[in-house]
Amino acid sequence: MAKRDKKAARRKPDARCFVQVAREPSIGVEVSTGRPWVGVDQQVGHGSADALFALTEEQYATALADAWEIRPFMAACWRGEHDDLRLFDPGGGAWTPGRWFPSRPRVIPPRFAGELWHHADALGDAPDGERTALSRALAAGTARARSGPGGGPAPDGEHEPDTVPGGGQVLTFALTGDGAYPRPAALIAGLDAGSDRERARAVLGEPLEGAPDTYPMEGDRVRLHHTDGGLTRITLERPAPAPLPSGPIRAFLAPLGRPEAGTEFQEAVRPAGGTARRWAVSSGVTRRLIVCDGGVEVQVQDGRVLSTRIRLDTFDADALFPGAARPLSRAALHRALGAPADTGGRAELHRYGPRDLVVRYGPDGETPEEITTVLGEVSVSHRIHRWRSGEFTLFLDVLGLDADHPLARHVRGLAGTRVRTHAGTVTAVTIGDRGHRPERLAAFADGMPPAPTRADLPFGVPAHTGDHDDLRDFAQGWIHVHASDGETITTITVSQEPPRSLPVHRWTAHRDR
Repeated sequence: MAKRDKKAARRKPDARCFVQVAREPSIGVEVSTGRPWVGVDQQVGHGSADALFALTEEQYATALADAWEIRPFMAACWRGEHDDLRLFDPGGGAWTPGRWFPSRPRVIPPRFAGELWHHADALGDAPDGERTALSRALAAGTARARSGPGGGPAPDGEHEPDTVPGGGQVLTFALTGDGAYPRPAALIAGLDAGSDRERARAVLGEPLEGAPDTYPMEGDRVRLHHTDGGLTRITLERPAPAPLPSGPIRAFLAPLGRPEAGTEFQEAVRPAGGTARRWAVSSGVTRRLIVCDGGVEVQVQDGRVLSTRIRLDTFDADALFPGAARPLSRAALHRALGAPADTGGRAELHRYGPRDLVVRYGPDGETPEEITTVLGEVSVSHRIHRWRSGEFTLFLDVLGLDADHPLARHVRGLAGTRVRTHAGTVTAVTIGDRGHRPERLAAFADGMPPAPTRADLPFGVPAHTGDHDDLRDFAQGWIHVHASDGETITTITVSQEPPRSLPVHRWTAHRDR
């Protein structure tokens, strides 16, 4: 759990909400006013960030369909010719607006850009979830939502006569008339009210077989409604979830969204050889990369599992798909997993409700190289930076978790570890005092010697230092290192709050870390 932002109380409240719709260049809309914008790179100290400049709706729609069209305007903004259109300036400790929602990278390269992707993300969210609220803000009350047969009523109680076979969820957007979507040309870049079927095929590709106006969208379906005047409505449909596949591959889908160190997690890492190293990205990022002995990688954050990655050059495919012919082929995977929900490049997407399974094939397009399972609501990268590894990641991650969380129980079970709780949540973890185990100190960060000194901790210059103590500030809490003789580490405490028992005058703050 991240600490409270100490600067938040000094910042002026900003009710604006900036939603990024496309990434390169950064283009989006500020939903409280409905004003589109484009990001223009600015120098900020030794780095750079985007200043956001207002666009007209015509510029916005054009830029989403063809990013090159907006480049001359961006160059003029960079030269200072449109300072009256600035909506946000980076700097002063805020490189992005206070309420900033980036466009999420997709597991399959999108066929089109547009605000419809944010609405698709809301289909998998809770009725009171953040993505649902964002979708409603973008639509400004114009979207009609419902569930298909067996799915229960939609939150707003509205229904349409058409249904989704087998149940599912539906959002409908009118492009014309009363209650039309506020930016109809931005839902699907390149399509607007009145577009014909030929234009739709040019933007979306070929429709689904037997459904001339329905197109695939990363496992969902986009249905276009035409009249004699052209396109009038767009319906986004999410089919009812498919059941998880049978066999060993199921073990790598089941833990997604579930607690780290829980039963489902253990059943996934056991055939992967068990946990080997647990990597932190940096001191300011809470996502972790767990690398198993068998080569399987697991990403976790906030005490739950986000993804697993199985490289088939290091993991025995027979352990995933027993009895499949070798070498493993695309056809064999289709028999085991069913037909893919979407295909793009050398990747195929199989969707099981909130869980996605992505197969990436080799250059021949037939031999699978790796399988990734991932929560549909998150984005993961296989090129995650490996900063430092060790048990310190466990102790930071357990802070703020319920005392009965499986990860908290796992940490309490480590010999020589003392866990403190308050009001049912973990507040601190200490090693090196009662029940001292020397290997626990050495395991705190991989590469430390059996009897580490203060200088052996590989985290750079401390935020504060004293005669016998060092204090480091991480995103989730504080790491307090104490050395009784001033050199050899005696205890390490990881806590939500900094220690209060040490005299302030004995501490030296290091501002340039």
